[in-house]
Amino acid sequence: MFMQNKSEFLTSGALIPASSFSELDIPPHPIGGGNHQAQRYNFGLGSQFMIFDPDRHRVANCAVLSRNSYGVGGEKFMVQNTDTNETAFLSDWQISILEREWRLVPINSAAKRETSGQSRPKIRNYLSIPPERRKEAIRRWWYARKLVLARNAGNVRLTKKMVLKVAEEHAREKGHAKVPCYNSLQAWLKKYDSNPFNRILALAFEHSSGNTVRKFDPRVEDILDDCVQWGWELPAGTALNVEAQFKLELAKRENRKLIAEITLPDGTLNVPSFRTIERRFAAPDRYSKDLWRYGVEHARRKHTLHTHRQLPDHSLSVVEVDYTTADVCVYDAEHLCLFGRPSVLFFVSKKSGCILGFAVHFDNQSYEAFLYGMRMALYPKDMSRFPGAEWNQYGDFMAMPSDNATFLRGEDITRAAEEIGFQIIETLPGEPTGKGLVERMFRTLNTQVLHVLPGTTMSNVQRRKMFDESKGLGLPFISLQQLEDFITLWIVQYHRTPRRGIGITPRLKAIPQDVWDADLDKMPPRDPIDPEIFVSLGGHRELVTIQNDGVTCEHITWYSPDLLEITAHPDHRPGKKYELTMDTSDLSNAFITNPYRPDRSIRLRPNGRCARYADGLRLFVHRKIVEHHNKMFKRRPITIESLELSERTYPEELAKLLDKKKLQRTAQELAKFQSQVTRKLKRSAIVNSLESAAASADHIDFAAPFTPAPARSKSPNNPGRGRNGTPKKVVTQTADGEIIEHDPLEVAVAEHRRRGTPRTEPSGPVSETPKPVESPVITPADRRASLRDRLAKKGFTE
Repeated sequence: MFMQNKSEFLTSGALIPASSFSELDIPPHPIGGGNHQAQRYNFGLGSQFMIFDPDRHRVANCAVLSRNSYGVGGEKFMVQNTDTNETAFLSDWQISILEREWRLVPINSAAKRETSGQSRPKIRNYLSIPPERRKEAIRRWWYARKLVLARNAGNVRLTKKMVLKVAEEHAREKGHAKVPCYNSLQAWLKKYDSNPFNRILALAFEHSSGNTVRKFDPRVEDILDDCVQWGWELPAGTALNVEAQFKLELAKRENRKLIAEITLPDGTLNVPSFRTIERRFAAPDRYSKDLWRYGVEHARRKHTLHTHRQLPDHSLSVVEVDYTTADVCVYDAEHLCLFGRPSVLFFVSKKSGCILGFAVHFDNQSYEAFLYGMRMALYPKDMSRFPGAEWNQYGDFMAMPSDNATFLRGEDITRAAEEIGFQIIETLPGEPTGKGLVERMFRTLNTQVLHVLPGTTMSNVQRRKMFDESKGLGLPFISLQQLEDFITLWIVQYHRTPRRGIGITPRLKAIPQDVWDADLDKMPPRDPIDPEIFVSLGGHRELVTIQNDGVTCEHITWYSPDLLEITAHPDHRPGKKYELTMDTSDLSNAFITNPYRPDRSIRLRPNGRCARYADGLRLFVHRKIVEHHNKMFKRRPITIESLELSERTYPEELAKLLDKKKLQRTAQELAKFQSQVTRKLKRSAIVNSLESAAASADHIDFAAPFTPAPARSKSPNNPGRGRNGTPKKVVTQTADGEIIEHDPLEVAVAEHRRRGTPRTEPSGPVSETPKPVESPVITPADRRASLRDRLAKKGFTE
């Protein structure tokens, strides 16, 4: 079918025949049909027409058998499906509805019922008639119309003389130079009468498309068609391959009789030339070419048509989640053993386009990272490190599309949907259009952030080769934490930039922040979520024994005084194992279930020196550190001190890259961001920290001591984590787009120094101490005068 007529599958004849009238979804006649009598249709016995279903996927070829009163509703047509011989009754009202919905197409309305098989006439489209042909059809329509008027509803017999006379009068009236002949007028009148559905379309003649009969023997044509398909199925087949295969097929034993029949008197074979083979090789439609060469999935994706879907009711109704590998190479500044191209996971609202959360990590397609990003999407963000920046989008969403990704299939994601309370929407695997909003956001992220950062890998290897080596593409210039800062600031800007796809129509733009604010009243109230649910969903479980210092697993020790509930129980024995559940996103959290009290789980904390190491540490990162430790210190026992040393030691591969990094001029340059966000950020903020060079530079003022807030824990699950705690660093962005880390107490210390010692008197009882009297200075003359005074009092005159 593809070879004989490459567009045959697009015609009405290629539609699926309807096996019954119920598949066509014909509207029923209204109750009380007498009140819905419509104008009668002029369908004679044997009139044929096509009826399509609402989607135009199925068709029924029908013929009129009779017209009479059948039941309620007045007169109806008895219609028969010519393919299945099933009969049905159609009223004039039903036919009017089918005609209005473009589902009724007459074929030969006034013809007699066909009893012998004939070729089905082609159905042309009125909108596809060229202007010049439409003009000619209207001219023929007027001649036929004048003859119908002259016929006077059949009361006047049209003779040849009268037909020519009417035509001459109309030609004179319209100013036509030539009057049509009698045979043409009769043919136009016949077409006018036989096609009441669209008479102008019936009078619009088509030009001949040329000789469609194939030149060569049908068996030769079949062999050539098979060779053409074989050539397209090759990875890089051409017409030369088709020609060679065609000769091999003719040389086979079963085709000897065919060779004898197509041999010409001069001894040559009547076979296609190479130029004909080239035309036949290029003749199939593009879908067939892609189907044969690349497969059905590639052909379907390339040639399918996409429609815009209705947006959800509110911004937390549907949230799209997907991964992408970042086009930049980074290293982990806190754990130097990790470096490379990280993966970025985003949670994006389908209604507003706002980003609810993200996660940057080196563990690709990880369910652990998915839960880590979901926590960020469900709860408010800590923006203390970004003065002036606001990111207020978060909440409990209702549904999430799934495209069969690794982290979105299996029992884990099903259990997460059931326990957290969201619905999974199945989409086609590997189909980007199923989550088009987040896929388009990835492209924007690469263009505006990742491709302008130092160390970018660009979108592919071939494009990266276009740049000089001095650009340092693919080298880890920035850290993982700096990349998170860039993405955070970009999200703040993204929420305030007009975007397509979220407006009133798909092509109109809207600002994500405005759409989110408008949906706040539509968002349903949420129920609180127990944090232990996340530990249960993504927790790593191991059987451990309880020792005097607690429980140890993965070289980390946890302890809690509540373990005495287990060790003091009469059924406890030394060496008995209990189930330990570790929080994979934060190893500072671990739980152990008391088997003697199943309703109670004991929360454990890292013991001693493990507390600092495990604070905010993911299990994936911890295992990488252990792996790096084993490479560095062979046959050395693993301790917390050795793990911390391995954490701060460069691996050999990263050390070589960093040495190469020092040779680059752009090693310390950061990409420029737009100045829109920088105008919104403050240049400084009063923040506190326990460790600060600015706070340690001066002497302690005991009269007015400087007391900053306690340091903020890296663990998001630590109950003592305060919203006003001191961050490790404060991040600002210059007008050139450069990320700068400041001492968090630099501004606070300067302000405290400016204020000085408070002048207010202390409260409470006050004890006053008298001032000592100064002794006068006594000279020798004063001593002699004093002596004369004492002697005079005793009676001595001299």
